[in-house]
Amino acid sequence: MTESDQPVTRKSLRSALAAAAFVAAALLASPARANPEATAPEAMALADVFAASGYDWEAVRAGEAEVPKLSTRALPRDLARLADLELKKSLFFRALLPVVLQVNAEIAAERRRLAELGQTLRRGEFLPPRDEAWLAALSERYGAATVESLMTRVDGVPPSLVLAQAAEESGWGSSRFVREGNALFGQYTWNDDHDGILPQDNEPGDTARRVRAFPSVKGAVAAYVHNLNSHRAYARFRALRASGASGYELTRALDRYSERGGEYGETLRMIIRANRLAGLDDARLATEVQVAGNP
Repeated sequence: MTESDQPVTRKSLRSALAAAAFVAAALLASPARANPEATAPEAMALADVFAASGYDWEAVRAGEAEVPKLSTRALPRDLARLADLELKKSLFFRALLPVVLQVNAEIAAERRRLAELGQTLRRGEFLPPRDEAWLAALSERYGAATVESLMTRVDGVPPSLVLAQAAEESGWGSSRFVREGNALFGQYTWNDDHDGILPQDNEPGDTARRVRAFPSVKGAVAAYVHNLNSHRAYARFRALRASGASGYELTRALDRYSERGGEYGETLRMIIRANRLAGLDDARLATEVQVAGNP
């Protein structure tokens, strides 16, 4: 089977995240955690980058500031060691938000071009060969044959939802899959062309089932968004999004993302509420590009 045949997050990944959370809790309880710079130098270095760029999380969350156009290639490997839970969460969210907005901006550009080509076709005009080839490639990538059906798929995902799912699926960036392969969303793959990480609870000799790995955080976010935009399991999600639903409301259409069903959506809503993420659906990127994180 291919990755697209498996929309749900498997029990093995949840077990790994629970173990990671246990380790993180033990670390947080250690008296040696009084000096975060000594115990989490990578995380603190990223915090310094954010401070130098004027990345004010509270101002962004309140809609009072733009999001610096930072490119964080990987989350700090020692993020789980931070004793300050609020700092840990804000670093996690601040690292991912610019990447989410960049991915959504690229999809928005495709969507604008798609809409323009749709208008040309509705006027009964022929597309230039270059546009025709682009439209054919887009149709194949998204698994949709018409401009109308593509318009329901070629669209961004609200940042509040992306951040909530990333937090839930990755154990707030503490999982082995994140550290080893930027695997933020627990996507499994059976495709030999994909890099992957073997889950520890695979059956002996089973090297086919892997958690898909990515060279960057952006690659992971882009693959996750494409999964929601193309997999048949998320048709209700796409229909609800087309009606103008917020990230919070869209959690109700993700019961097939996890074996937990409707309870999974409730967990995501709790994360959005507790961390006041809803306002991020209107967040905007600044124009200057900066680079942060591990090379």
